[in-house]
Amino acid sequence: MLQPDSSPWQAAAACAGLDPTVVFSRRGKEAAPALRACAVCPVSRECETTVAPAESWFDGVCAGRLWRNGRPVKPRKRRGQSSAAPDEAQAAEFAAALDEAGDRLPLASVAGGGRG
Repeated sequence: MLQPDSSPWQAAAACAGLDPTVVFSRRGKEAAPALRACAVCPVSRECETTVAPAESWFDGVCAGRLWRNGRPVKPRKRRGQSSAAPDEAQAAEFAAALDEAGDRLPLASVAGGGRG
């Protein structure tokens, strides 16, 4: 028997139709569609509250950021880049910067995502 969805906000998430391998990717290039979706998502606060990425050692995209081992991955700042809220173009730039730095960032010794 199917259990009713206890989190109706998930249906409203901009990433709801994306492949889970995109949402739970650890690399910026693969996660770019999820980052773009987050930039316009109406439920990003509910997502971050529910997923609690820092507490759950989350790997993937949550609330507009890429997370690895429960830590937000910060891209290198490019000249002229503002710290304002990201739009779709900024999300794409963020994903590209993460992809460039991907091999230099520490990865977990445990494969398959975060704990929790």
